[in-house]
Amino acid sequence: MTVGQWLDIWLATRHTIRPATRAIYTQHVRDYLKPRLGNVVLAELTIGRVQAMFTGLLRANATRARPLSAATLQRMREVLRAALNGAIRRGLITSNPARWVELPSPRRPRPVVWTDARVAVWRATGERPPLAVWTAEQTAAFLQFTGQHPLHPLFHVAALTGLRRGEALGLRWCDLDLDEATLTVTHQIQERDGQAVVCLPKTAASGRTVSLDRSTVALLTRLRASQLQAGGGAPDGWVFAHENGQH
Repeated sequence: MTVGQWLDIWLATRHTIRPATRAIYTQHVRDYLKPRLGNVVLAELTIGRVQAMFTGLLRANATRARPLSAATLQRMREVLRAALNGAIRRGLITSNPARWVELPSPRRPRPVVWTDARVAVWRATGERPPLAVWTAEQTAAFLQFTGQHPLHPLFHVAALTGLRRGEALGLRWCDLDLDEATLTVTHQIQERDGQAVVCLPKTAASGRTVSLDRSTVALLTRLRASQLQAGGGAPDGWVFAHENGQH
């Protein structure tokens, strides 16, 4: 059996991973692992072969329009390591050569605030920080600007609660307790092959209860009343949906 054949089998048997995770695994296998290691006999895969693949990818960064980041290379190694661990459990190999590969350590960008000075530089040059957050004033200005937009309630809840996009989209009315001013994250919605898929939160800690301020409770109360009037707003219906409660 070749590495490529095993990677196909391993991917096909990943039944419990989330759609977004599967998409990342599939991309790494399709675009990088199989083209460079796919023809190698699985039992003959060595640390040197795996290290050579990653060294080649690092050298190719010099000519790439969008070089592969250290974080991407680390994720790629984790995909290969997970697949080879599966091969060990099947008795196909006895050790995991991906475990010992050396890669550059990823540097996580530090978030910075969109100060007036940074905004001025961005407007003048197009330069922007890798990760920047709005000030309270900027957030308020955005929410005021989008006040008449159909998605304003979604923007409002995401901005004031810190929910991920998929978590906010996955909210149902039964997840909200407007009397107690709380919401509980129980699901999220992700995109898979152009289709919306309902799945569990990203981690166990993501299934949390969040307190709501008065303005958010008032906004959600009005939103539900509007949905009920249009025939939606059922307890198991989506909070952020068309007026009839459909996504």
